[in-house]
Amino acid sequence: MVEIKPNTYIDIHAHLSDERFDSVREKLIDRLQDFIVLNAGENKKENIKVINEYHSHANILPCIGLHPNEVIKLEEGQLSENMSYLGENISKFFAVSEIGLDYKGKTEDNIALEKRVLEQILSLSEKYGKVCILHSRKSMADLLDILKSYKIKAILHNFEGNSTQLSMAVDAGFFISVSTGFMKFKKDSLIKKIPLDHLFFETDSPALNADGAPGELNTPLNIVKIMQYFADLRHVSMEELIERIRSNFINVFRANL
Repeated sequence: MVEIKPNTYIDIHAHLSDERFDSVREKLIDRLQDFIVLNAGENKKENIKVINEYHSHANILPCIGLHPNEVIKLEEGQLSENMSYLGENISKFFAVSEIGLDYKGKTEDNIALEKRVLEQILSLSEKYGKVCILHSRKSMADLLDILKSYKIKAILHNFEGNSTQLSMAVDAGFFISVSTGFMKFKKDSLIKKIPLDHLFFETDSPALNADGAPGELNTPLNIVKIMQYFADLRHVSMEELIERIRSNFINVFRANL
């Protein structure tokens, strides 16, 4: 059972099992008592770490995934093994993350494989009633089109789409995740158009450090920075924004709480 207390910060997408956190992970988690962090997996090896490492931390929620960039690196037998693990263990995880499409530098065969695997995972997610947190790079149009065929709750992580695709996603009932990277890449015009009742925040840590020195480790603690940035742009108080995200989280994940 997950307790969502008032004044809790929620990082909808992070990678705490990343090896870059190895030397600081326990001290960092100790500082996250007032945070909820959805900890994403990218392949079978990482999914096993995600589900096994944080039993004593009820605020670190395990997510099972198979990143599209991992999909195309795996040999046929390895891919089958990863998919078998996912199918056999999906019910044990809080949500499905990170999955999706990534067309950057990919061949037509790569793209076809990514789509096929994504559709298989979406079918499993629909069967088990799991919320999906989805990656997209140069693939938003296809991702939105594929999602229409499934009855799932979807959160579009580090949303890369344009204003038209934002409207399409919201109309379809999907949620938009604003990352710390939005500060770095100055996505202010998009931030101003996201409905508050379709909103989440993320750090995607350890990636997407917004304003630190090159090589500085991003952590879920920086969720406060992107939320304050958003609050200032939208002229809402942090208290209102924190409560809105809490409400959205309870709405989306009600069946899992």
